[in-house]
Amino acid sequence: MLVIAGGIFIFILKLIAYFISNSIALLSDAMESIINIVASIMMISALTIAARSKDKNHEYGHQKAENISALVEGILIMVAAVLIVEATIGRLFNPVGFNDINLGLVVSLCATSLNGILAIIMLRESKKSRSMALEGDAKHLFSDVMSSVGVVIGLFIASITGILIIDPLIALVVAALLIRMGVSVILKTSKDLMDSTVVDAEKSIVAVLERTQGYLEYHDLKTRRSGNKVFMEVHLCLDGNVSVKEAHELTDKIGMELNLVVPGIEPNIHIEDQTQCQKEKAQSNK
Repeated sequence: MLVIAGGIFIFILKLIAYFISNSIALLSDAMESIINIVASIMMISALTIAARSKDKNHEYGHQKAENISALVEGILIMVAAVLIVEATIGRLFNPVGFNDINLGLVVSLCATSLNGILAIIMLRESKKSRSMALEGDAKHLFSDVMSSVGVVIGLFIASITGILIIDPLIALVVAALLIRMGVSVILKTSKDLMDSTVVDAEKSIVAVLERTQGYLEYHDLKTRRSGNKVFMEVHLCLDGNVSVKEAHELTDKIGMELNLVVPGIEPNIHIEDQTQCQKEKAQSNK
């Protein structure tokens, strides 16, 4: 809610900066803030859904809502870039002079500073909660801060040199940065929606399995991410003389160690004896 309220206030400041200066680059910066507001509203909705307990229709929980939110945010970023390009084309061939550019830049810098503070707050919270939605929105805000700083520097140079075409060129650079960011967000969340392997988590899982004693070997390790949770599946090969109680205690021990290195992990450990392991290996080698 803080981010949404701050986003609306920042958008108003950037819009004021545009009306004061008549700079298309500052208008493009304000348009990007609209996307920030919409994305933050979507993020809250996604986090609310993701926090729901699993039910009969969603046995694995609702964490995918975060991934869907991030995907839509990536698409919105691309839409913002297209709108900026559309607004800029006219001034590219017919540059327009500034009004009170210095005051406009001061107002824009105030808005950018507030954006930076919000981004830092969100990034810290995303690390605490391991939330993809919060992390995506925080990085979006950071990119907004960087592009805003670039806009201010470029317009300051334009006001000194009198080269007015710098204004629409800066707006196009902002659009290009947004396209790059939008593609990055879409690609990252698409991997999770397609249940791609969680490489970093898998390295930690392998380290736990290799230092744990009490089984012969493991195979068929699989991982996937859903929102802030990592789901894993692995087959453990045990000596046929191990009791059910001992096997259960072993899987509990591994599960606890896994939660220490990958917080929030949902392990699914299949127990097999030597005969089953040999059969599976023979089938996989065919």
